[in-house]
Amino acid sequence: MNKGFGVTVTVSRLGETKTAPLVVVALDEQDAELVAVQAAGPDASAETLRQLTDEEVEAYGLDLKAHGTAKVLPILNL
Repeated sequence: MNKGFGVTVTVSRLGETKTAPLVVVALDEQDAELVAVQAAGPDASAETLRQLTDEEVEAYGLDLKAHGTAKVLPILNL
């Protein structure tokens, strides 16, 4: 069963590193990191912060039936 996760993704390109918070729909923490890396591209790494609560899943508008969904957050608010 899919769950919602808070993940940070870091992308390094041309000597510049950027980090962004995401919420993703995945099976587990490892899968959440894979989803985030696939969304960010080949120079990315990811770290799962935690599983989201049901209230957070609803607030972020995540559809738990849509495995692989990723949404970038403007700020980290987990």
